Amino acid sequence: MKIASRTVFVFACVTGAMSVLTAAYVAHQHALSEDAVRSLQSSVQLQQIHALGLVVVAWMAMQSRLTPGLAVAAVAWVLGIVLFSFNIQLRHLADLDMLKQAVPYGGMAYVLGWLALALAGFRHQSADN
Repeated sequence: MKIASRTVFVFACVTGAMSVLTAAYVAHQHALSEDAVRSLQSSVQLQQIHALGLVVVAWMAMQSRLTPGLAVAAVAWVLGIVLFSFNIQLRHLADLDMLKQAVPYGGMAYVLGWLALALAGFRHQSADN
């Protein structure tokens, strides 16, 4: 496994595990408001979806090579996870509000990652081509 693919794969797996732990923690927190719980659940779901997306990116890179489109998708989703999901979770669970303005940029990074993956998939050379 190439180092870039391995790094993306490991980050995806650790992020997926963290999302399960965060979801379990939120489920047992009775002191959180309903709005906080909804926000946290959304951030965890997006974190899980994009962790799976990163696994797909790592798999595609292992099948051939890490193309620019795959690299952009991976970087964008890592940024999205950090700027959006982790940021929301830190805000509600640790009362850290210093990066609140970065949340929309994290959401846009998620979108960019999907578009980059679409481009990478369109340009991907499969074994039967």
